[in-house]
Amino acid sequence: MIINFIYFLLSSSVFFWFYINIKKNGLKWIIKGLLQIGILILFIGGFFKIFFTLPPNLFIKIIFLITYTWCTVGINVNFMIPLISLIDQKIVEK
Repeated sequence: MIINFIYFLLSSSVFFWFYINIKKNGLKWIIKGLLQIGILILFIGGFFKIFFTLPPNLFIKIIFLITYTWCTVGINVNFMIPLISLIDQKIVEK
């Protein structure tokens, strides 16, 4: 009973926070949040999916770890961060 009440309070406060931010910043705030969550899910999920299908050779796993990290940082720094900052600029302009 108490756990359900705590879950209700947490979910209510999260939905209230969403409501306030959507009312204040509009639809662009939702797009920015979904883009950031999608980036996390794609890159972290993709890493684990590929990493666990590799053969149990330590050298191959280390090479994959270095290459995947390098590519992920490159994509995020050169493409995703500027895209998110453009969305932030549009939110601030409103």
